[in-house]
Amino acid sequence: MEIMESAEQNIITVQPEEMAFFEEFTKKYAISWTREEKLNNILPLSKSYVGYITTPTRVISLNPKYHEIGFEHIIRIYLYVYGYRPTDSTAILDVSESETSADVASMFIKNLKRNIQEGIIRSYQKTDIKSELLQGKVNYTRTYTNVLTGKGKPVMSRVSKLSIKNNINSLILSALEKLKHTDEYFSDAAQLEMYFYGADKNVQNGSALLQEITFNSNTARYRRTLTYAAMIIDQLTYSDKGSSVGTDSFLINFDRLFEDFVVKVLKEIPEKREFTTWSAKKRFADVIGSTGVYSGREYQPDIIYRYKEEDEVFDYMPSAYAVLDVKNKAYGQFKNADIYQIMMYAKLLHSEKALLLYPSFTNRRTEILSLNSEIFNPSLIYACFVNIGDESGDKFLQSIHEFANNVVYTIQDI
Repeated sequence: MEIMESAEQNIITVQPEEMAFFEEFTKKYAISWTREEKLNNILPLSKSYVGYITTPTRVISLNPKYHEIGFEHIIRIYLYVYGYRPTDSTAILDVSESETSADVASMFIKNLKRNIQEGIIRSYQKTDIKSELLQGKVNYTRTYTNVLTGKGKPVMSRVSKLSIKNNINSLILSALEKLKHTDEYFSDAAQLEMYFYGADKNVQNGSALLQEITFNSNTARYRRTLTYAAMIIDQLTYSDKGSSVGTDSFLINFDRLFEDFVVKVLKEIPEKREFTTWSAKKRFADVIGSTGVYSGREYQPDIIYRYKEEDEVFDYMPSAYAVLDVKNKAYGQFKNADIYQIMMYAKLLHSEKALLLYPSFTNRRTEILSLNSEIFNPSLIYACFVNIGDESGDKFLQSIHEFANNVVYTIQDI
């Protein structure tokens, strides 16, 4: 049996000839692999990981932890977070039957070949040239000097020329460069690279660059291709073991992606921009030993509402009217650990409202956990749900708008 399942983990049975591979694999993905687990030839992986692992002897598929959705739903969430704009057609968020596999590289190659047939995206770039004719924006001072000194091409000017160098082609070429290290896609990647020669091929953060791209009617057809390219740059790894090419593995942390998705929804959809996040953790406690303070403890809520860095009502301590935590737990609401965590956040930030945010696969009403008001404040914890299971882009957007409104209404007691 390749994989055994527990409630929270996929447990991979490691074959003797795969030990060296998984040593390298766990380091690349910063996955803890204990000595005891190695001795027992097992590798427990969180069910948050979705994708595939290609070892020297086999391909191990890691499916979404919910049977109600497939990999195509996760691709749509990724596209919404990093590539979708409100002015775009909702059709690009439709769940596609061609994306049921986690083989993002194959979908990237297929989409890219189709796009190339319709034309490669070129952009106008300002270029300094020397010529015998007046053209473009002429530097008359330098041109006059060149004429006086008898230069063969005296006219110095700046002109606009079509160039392959732009962010779209940089994303594509960087993804192709990575695929050249894999057995299966080396040939396709090497051939396709020739179309994009001259673009930057060293993009390190694909999703960040994808967010910078502004699409128009001419470039919109490249959106899915670029989404796959960003995923390859950020999530695909390869193991060559000294060869020029080797096996590839692709993993997405679905828990982290779902959190990014919910944050984007609440930051961008409500009319008032009152939801915020912290870029770093904040210290809330000191650890004291015989020599004094030698360590500390920090916290970082996922989302806060109406945050004040220094609230005079609370002796200029930080406060937030509501604190929200994202939990990718469609089957387990109000877990004890989640309750303790959200209540601690609420206490530290003097919050009046505490919300836990979960995925669902149908439209689901808000639920409430009622605590003893003589002990707890706030004494109510709300669970709000976002439906990620809709098939059409229209219904998907409708569901996330309803979710955002529901969260705001819950906080404001509307």
